[in-house]
Amino acid sequence: MDDKFIEELREISRNDKRRSEFLIKGMKETLQERKEKNFIERWIWRQKNKKLIARKFKS
Repeated sequence: MDDKFIEELREISRNDKRRSEFLIKGMKETLQERKEKNFIERWIWRQKNKKLIARKFKS
């Protein structure tokens, strides 16, 4: 999700039906972008996240 998406999301009321539709659309776009990345980029991203999670629970 980019900054423009987040700004638009903040402008929509929490009780508005468009908000949920907008969130679903944003998540679909994010997942599609991740699928389009090549294998090496996805692997590196997962390794970074594993290290961050391990540091949080190590202490």
